[in-house]
Amino acid sequence: MKEQKNSETDEFEPKGTMVILLIFVLTLILLWGSVYLILLSRGVTV
Repeated sequence: MKEQKNSETDEFEPKGTMVILLIFVLTLILLWGSVYLILLSRGVTV
């Protein structure tokens, strides 16, 4: 019985969650990158 519990937990891999998280992080990077390029093109200084 203990072996069955271990094999059930080993089989669960949240692949969909990792894909959604990766898409979210890439979108965030692209959006901030576009803001950064807009600021550079307008010559805004900090």
